[in-house]
Amino acid sequence: MSGQHPSKGAVLLKAFGAAALLSAARAVSGGSGAPRPDRAGGLSDGAAEKRRDLATYGIGYALALGLTGLAFVVVTWGWAAGTTALGIVFALALLQAIVHFRCFLHIDLRRSHRDDLQLLLFSSLIVCLMVGGTLVVLFNLRMRMM
Repeated sequence: MSGQHPSKGAVLLKAFGAAALLSAARAVSGGSGAPRPDRAGGLSDGAAEKRRDLATYGIGYALALGLTGLAFVVVTWGWAAGTTALGIVFALALLQAIVHFRCFLHIDLRRSHRDDLQLLLFSSLIVCLMVGGTLVVLFNLRMRMM
């Protein structure tokens, strides 16, 4: 059995894991140019904020990659069937949306970020209207064709 090749899924999972680890390590280390300490020996405010943002982006990238890979694994490898798989994929999509809002758009729901909450609610309303309108049109076309 030494001539047996690994499955495509195992190779894909290893690639996702390696990419996530590399991006997290790069974000934590500050990339190619590490921030320089100021005269007091600590990091300047701008450098510390940049490092914190890079770490947030790295964590968000790793989580988004992991959630996407997990959704593909659930469907491709048949870990769940039918409506269970659909529910798992929807839950993973919701988690990924939360990761994107928090890590990439820096939206949190503290009291001082009321504008972010309004932006989030308005965007959700527009998306719901677009999806709802599309479903109405598609079901209407389906009824006319049957």
